[in-house]
Amino acid sequence: MSAPANVVYLSTILGLDGPIPVHKCDCKCQNEHVFGNMYRCRLTGLTHICDKNCNQRILYDNHSSLCRASRQIFPLSPAEEQAVRGVRRKLDAENSNAPTDSCSFKRRRDAQFHPSPFERSSAVVNLQQMELNW
Repeated sequence: MSAPANVVYLSTILGLDGPIPVHKCDCKCQNEHVFGNMYRCRLTGLTHICDKNCNQRILYDNHSSLCRASRQIFPLSPAEEQAVRGVRRKLDAENSNAPTDSCSFKRRRDAQFHPSPFERSSAVVNLQQMELNW
């Protein structure tokens, strides 16, 4: 089963998904709490143990993940945070429409920006020279 495009599973980021795709719970599953940290998916009947090895965790924010079965929030480990930063960088690079040349951050000279102090002083000097030459 596929998840919406904006859902990022940590097991996928970390490469922990095996060659055979496993069921990833979503809002249709209606997970039920069995006992302790065990949950059952009503859609498939599969049980899920919610702990640090949870394969149902999705990225919640930059520092935590959310188990879709139990709704528990877990802090990300340093390795998980590093993997998340890498994925975010890759997605940002793919989604940006900015030019790829390294000078794209420099301002254009013909744009309407406020001049720097150096540009203002050189403009005054140029203006004074023009007045003297008149």
